[in-house]
Amino acid sequence: MTSATSAGTQPTFVPISEIEGEVTAQLKAVQGGGEAPIQRAHMSNLIIFCNKADLGESVAEQIPAIAALHPARVLLLVGEQASGESEASACVQVRTQAAEDHRLVCWEQITVRAKGAAVDRLPFTVRELLIGDLPTNLWWAAPVPPPFAGHFLYDLSEHVQQIIYDSQGWLEPARGVAATASWLVKFQRGPLEGQYRVASDLSWRRLKYWRRILAQAFDPSTAPGALQSISEIYIEHGPHAVTQAWQVVSWLASRLHWRVQAGKVQPNVEISWQAAAPNGTLRIRIHRLPEGPPEVRRIRVACSVSGKSAAFTIMVQDERRLAIFPEGSDGSSRTMTIHPQTVPEMVGRQLSDREPDPVFRESMAVAQIFAQSLMSGE
Repeated sequence: MTSATSAGTQPTFVPISEIEGEVTAQLKAVQGGGEAPIQRAHMSNLIIFCNKADLGESVAEQIPAIAALHPARVLLLVGEQASGESEASACVQVRTQAAEDHRLVCWEQITVRAKGAAVDRLPFTVRELLIGDLPTNLWWAAPVPPPFAGHFLYDLSEHVQQIIYDSQGWLEPARGVAATASWLVKFQRGPLEGQYRVASDLSWRRLKYWRRILAQAFDPSTAPGALQSISEIYIEHGPHAVTQAWQVVSWLASRLHWRVQAGKVQPNVEISWQAAAPNGTLRIRIHRLPEGPPEVRRIRVACSVSGKSAAFTIMVQDERRLAIFPEGSDGSSRTMTIHPQTVPEMVGRQLSDREPDPVFRESMAVAQIFAQSLMSGE
């Protein structure tokens, strides 16, 4: 593993046809006059796509922290299709980082900016820049659901083994969730289905501790009968985090075999559903807080424990702890320590985690049904 502090050569603008030559020249510059070989670190090819210039600048600042966890040949693509111009430019920089044994390792960041019609040529540019014997990952950093990118993403991901995207902040969550669930079925492939491919949502990764603490709260050994008797779920989330709350509900529904009966939306306020569970009907509400961080903040689940009415409230106690507060049962409050991760940390760790997640896939299939119940009433 390397440190996140990155140095190296200065960024140099070159014609796209001269990118590889510039990489070679900068590697020699890093080597200096010595004859010792340069240690290049490449665990994969990492393609990053941003659809706006300011987003590209923000993501570029995060790349050294990602490469500290997962060194790669980084191809940062910034494509602004709405521009009236049609042009493309490239910038090359060889970066160096100190490994744990104090040796310098290096990797290259190639940034290609395109506007207008030139954006559609980015997939073809990328193919010429991939290191052929390495796996290829794509971080879809644009705040647009992957299926909405159409043929462009299809071409860009032709040789990709993993797509990482982030559903946080989608403007039309119901449409985005429904379309992405269908896209996942088509995109993901197992080892016996041709080219192996998986897709990962950073919002799902953010919910790891929520899923864990919910499983603990409803453990049959400590809360007998609670899972089978859930009658109401209420979730509060900060702005831009509705898909996280949605994924919590979908995960529970997929595990407990709930069937959606109806749903309605109060725009920017609340989404609610009525669902049928094996024990009867239950009500689900996810409520948007007017301000706060973009994350799930509180979950309250009404149920019965040992035949008595009860409820569990799980909430963020501080940035490093989740707390469970039982109501109407003999259980005592308790906390779970969490380890918040930045976006670069989540991306860096996900790049090395290319195993399919069947629970995520099953939860998204249920999330699609929840989404369709909302869209049918539009």
